[in-house]
Amino acid sequence: MFNNEKVTFSSTESKWKYSPLKYWPTDGHVDFLAYAPRVDNKQLTGSSIGFTVEGDAANQKDLLWANADGQTKEKGKVTFKFNHALSRLGYTVKLNGAYSDVTIKLNKITLAGSNDGKGTNKAFYKEGTIDLYTGAWKTSTSDEKQNFEWFTNTDGTQLTTNVTDNADNYLFVIPQNFSAPATDKLYVIVEYTITYSDNTTVKTKVCKQLEKEFLQGKAYTINLTIGLTPIDFDADVTPWDPTTGTPIDASWN
Repeated sequence: MFNNEKVTFSSTESKWKYSPLKYWPTDGHVDFLAYAPRVDNKQLTGSSIGFTVEGDAANQKDLLWANADGQTKEKGKVTFKFNHALSRLGYTVKLNGAYSDVTIKLNKITLAGSNDGKGTNKAFYKEGTIDLYTGAWKTSTSDEKQNFEWFTNTDGTQLTTNVTDNADNYLFVIPQNFSAPATDKLYVIVEYTITYSDNTTVKTKVCKQLEKEFLQGKAYTINLTIGLTPIDFDADVTPWDPTTGTPIDASWN
């Protein structure tokens, strides 16, 4: 009856609409499965659909799923309660204190499967299938995964003790377990530039492993705090040995 039917909300009529209009069967019931946003030519496999996570955060979608089974004409309007299919990640970043005569600018935030963001070890599932009856995920059997360059600014974004957030630049990922003893590993890599008052610059790259299970329908915020450790000096002088000096005799007769 319905096959990847496009249903849209009309703000002028304040109702959900589709075309052509369908009608209830005279007996029996209808089980409805739904997802959003709709994708052209999407095909069901049983009660599941395939999904691919976009590599660019700006192009990612918040996948929703719902079902309404056992519907009949006596029940009237079909009502869906949509659920979030993915995990949502956000971040904040700030300095842990004010620093004189120095400017710190954020250049890049990367989520990766290795502590340097290189090599073959990637972090996140690229694709999977979700059952629209249960919401259960089945991830791809492929070992192919992906990292995310979450934030990039070559010129840098100046940091202060005030929180800078991801400004709605969320990541939407297939639920995944990165907590020990899970085999999947996740690292957050932060790159920033320190500029001193004499215009000397130092580029810095730090990383930290994140051990967390990202659950379906849950939102997470990764709070990043950057600090500097001042270089202090102390000095002492070793006494002469021996204190009075070692005698060296020189005699003339």
